[in-house]
Amino acid sequence: MRTPHAVDNTDWLKTAAIILVVVDHIGYFFIEDADWWSVFGRLAAPSFFFLLGYAQTRTVPLHWIWLGVILTMLDSWNTGWTWVAPNILLSFSLIRIARPSVQILMQHHGWAAFAILVSALFAVLPIAANIVDYGAEGWLWALFGLYQRMYVDGRSATDVDGTAQSSAPPAHAMTENLGLMRLLACFVAAVVYVWQEQREFSFSQIHFAAFILGIGVLSLSLYLFQRGPSRIQPPESIAGTLRFIGRRTLEIYAIQLAGSELIIKLVPELRPLTVAPLLSPEAWPDVAVRIAVCRTSLPRCFRWEGLF
Repeated sequence: MRTPHAVDNTDWLKTAAIILVVVDHIGYFFIEDADWWSVFGRLAAPSFFFLLGYAQTRTVPLHWIWLGVILTMLDSWNTGWTWVAPNILLSFSLIRIARPSVQILMQHHGWAAFAILVSALFAVLPIAANIVDYGAEGWLWALFGLYQRMYVDGRSATDVDGTAQSSAPPAHAMTENLGLMRLLACFVAAVVYVWQEQREFSFSQIHFAAFILGIGVLSLSLYLFQRGPSRIQPPESIAGTLRFIGRRTLEIYAIQLAGSELIIKLVPELRPLTVAPLLSPEAWPDVAVRIAVCRTSLPRCFRWEGLF
């Protein structure tokens, strides 16, 4: 009888992330007052970017590219064919392509590479946000994931032999340096992410405090993350679902996002006033309807960005 595969720590992390993605999309597409939905939804993307940096796979699946293009077109279609940042799947593709070269740079130049990479990503924050979804703030999480993987692999190598630390001090010192760099990378990624997301969403004090707390807990979890069988092994009925989600996370994301985009397009009555300013000439009849709605609900009116 074949023994089922154990649930991996990655399966748990991806399952939590995709649940948060669904929360974020439900709030964005269908909920009028979606602040709390957005707070929890903001906790999804860092895990995906972190795992892209952590994973050693170099192949860029073609379906990431065509799904990313389709999802970008759907987003633009729903905003009157205005420019939108290309979908996050295209950003994932760029990370996969760049990761091997970045890792070589980090291995050969240590702290100098760290300073160059962090400074460069910080410098391109305003530009990258228009190139791909999340832009450089997401890439910083991927950089943290790469440092985490290098640290975990380095520590495993030095622990193979009990005398490794005394017989190979340079390797041990390199691992210690990677530990410091991953800590700084985690700190920079978290701070920049909080800063950028607050600029975009302008959370109230209570929502912002909850967001900071959530990012703090998530950052600690990622800092301690190591791929491998989980200490918590649920019953097989649940384990099978977790393994499926872990292996099909991005496909689930794409289906859920495309479904939400199409529902809002085909049933516009479900669209909250906070979704995508309607700027195209064809949208003005809809704007007139929304102005009439606003007259009966001032809070909804003020929450509609770009109307007044």
